[in-house]
Amino acid sequence: MRGARWPCVLEATQNGMKIKLLGVPAIIDGNGQERPVKGHQVWALLARLLMSTSPLSRRTLAEELFPDTVDPLGSLRWGLAALRKALGSAQLLRGDPISLVLPGGTEVDLFDLAGNAFDVEAAGSLLQGLDPHCSAEFSTWLMLERGRVSSIVDARVRRDAQQAIAVGDIARAIRLAELGVRRAPFDEGLHILLVKGLILAGRFEVANQHVDATEAVFKAELGQKPSVALRSAALRTPPSNASGVSTHAVVESLLELGLSAQSAGAVDAGVDCLRRAAADAEHVQDDRLQARVLMALGSALVHSLRGHDDEGAILLHQAIGKARHCGDAGLAATGYRELAYVEALAGRRPTAAEHLELALSMAVDDDERASVHGVMGFNLVDWGRVEEGLGHYGQAIELARSTGNHRSEAWALGLGGWGLLAVDRTEDADRWLTDCLELVDGLRWTAFRPWPCALLGEARLRKGIDPVVVQADLENAFALSCQLGDPCWEAAVARTLGLSFEIQGKLDASMTWLAEARQRCVRETDWYAGLLVEIFLDQARISAKQGLSAQFEACTREALSLAARTHMDGHVGRAVDLLRLAERSR
Repeated sequence: MRGARWPCVLEATQNGMKIKLLGVPAIIDGNGQERPVKGHQVWALLARLLMSTSPLSRRTLAEELFPDTVDPLGSLRWGLAALRKALGSAQLLRGDPISLVLPGGTEVDLFDLAGNAFDVEAAGSLLQGLDPHCSAEFSTWLMLERGRVSSIVDARVRRDAQQAIAVGDIARAIRLAELGVRRAPFDEGLHILLVKGLILAGRFEVANQHVDATEAVFKAELGQKPSVALRSAALRTPPSNASGVSTHAVVESLLELGLSAQSAGAVDAGVDCLRRAAADAEHVQDDRLQARVLMALGSALVHSLRGHDDEGAILLHQAIGKARHCGDAGLAATGYRELAYVEALAGRRPTAAEHLELALSMAVDDDERASVHGVMGFNLVDWGRVEEGLGHYGQAIELARSTGNHRSEAWALGLGGWGLLAVDRTEDADRWLTDCLELVDGLRWTAFRPWPCALLGEARLRKGIDPVVVQADLENAFALSCQLGDPCWEAAVARTLGLSFEIQGKLDASMTWLAEARQRCVRETDWYAGLLVEIFLDQARISAKQGLSAQFEACTREALSLAARTHMDGHVGRAVDLLRLAERSR
């Protein structure tokens, strides 16, 4: 974590000091004694210095942290002196600009978030209980960093619970899922993890009671029940009991039937067959067969049934464990890549990156490498590392073409178009998306078609093509997405329709379509974070055109908060710039 975002050069001594910023902050010396630090502003100063990626000038720090004092620079000097005393070194925090060079051996809990030794169950929020009276700019920075750190801890809780289930440590899985639910009580996926853990522990009545209670709370607080995925997690699939036939043969036949049904578009029937195959596979002493079945079911839940990503992720973790146990690196690579897609979709980008590194290291052929590079591009583009992401999309397209995998090529072209639009490479986006649609039509891949249609419409609007002409294709794509029942595709097309009305100066119609896009995007729990942030920013921009300052600020702050939580660094910058522009214009 430290090397990725908050570099902090350490001196070569060893002192055993510990700095705790998660939860109630504290500095503990090598003898286990807590060193006093007085004042919320001093803790805020320490956090700002530790988390900065570059040295900060004294004037910047003074303006951010002591804006209301008579002598901000004098207050800063007092704060720096207090930190030197607490850190036990008169040589620290000198000069201008200032960087914090900690003594070697100093442990900072914030830097160890990704480490195996980090106690995620004991992690509190950043500077918990502190409310420093600082500038608006610092308050925004602290809000963003609190959201970012909280999202990392939440992702760690979710990942560790899934892994605990995969290795059979059900007690820890339940404990972590309960922690996750306490941290985010309206995150349906965490409730699904808890229910799955209870079912695996044989606590069937408790699991169903939790489902009933959760549905009641969601209905009372949010106005609607959780998706069917929650109650589905509490179901037990009985074995097939096919007499006179080996269980191995039954599993193989159910696996084949399930995959065939999926390919034919009979999603529910396919998932049912795969669930029965998974239930029967538990009684077969064949890790590779179990891995294949769990992988097929997990992938089906992730890609074919909305709202089932968390249940699918549990199965993928189990499949990876089985695949690695029997030495099937290729199958394990597929599992890690599928897990990475789930994490990237939800905006848990550091976790997605970890899975993708493992997937690429285990991939055994160019087909799988093409898919891995495609998901790498997907994760990086929304992370704000757009050029790097586009490079991976390029590799994905090249590898897919070399193997003749047109479906993988189409996926990379379609999602890559999103990245090209992010850097305003409109002509390239038009070409990629046109090629994508030709492949999609040739493959009869109707379920994917609305996405490239939505993006191609946006590319052509930017090129100045008559929006009325563009709208005709978009309306067809919207009707198709509604028939498919895919909230993400519906939202993507509705957003572009909103943009088409904006260009015509019909701002009320534009906002109506963007509100529709926003509502449809979050209809299921496994929504696409990157798309939702774009919708918020579109709404903010048009609200500003309409002179609706309160709505502008609300949408911008929604975008800012979500972008911070989902590691969309480029979008964070865009939202902050919008807020600053609005503040200067007042």
